[in-house]
Amino acid sequence: MITVRLKVFASLRDICEFSEREIQLSDSMSVNKFLSYIVEQFPALKAKEEYLLVALNEEYCDRNSLLKDGDVVAIFPPVSGG
Repeated sequence: MITVRLKVFASLRDICEFSEREIQLSDSMSVNKFLSYIVEQFPALKAKEEYLLVALNEEYCDRNSLLKDGDVVAIFPPVSGG
């Protein structure tokens, strides 16, 4: 069993109704599979899933990266502006 800390930012906080939470996983998984798991818990994220920006331990990461115990995953909505 591993523990991962999930942080959500901006409009995602409103959807998830938290900014940070520890999540227990039965085993290591890819960031992509973890995101799918989170979307199952919060279906309103589904429309944004493919556009989410993801950081692993404070660095943007490839969605194929594997999670390990103690990792911090941060997800951000798409950023725009001008």
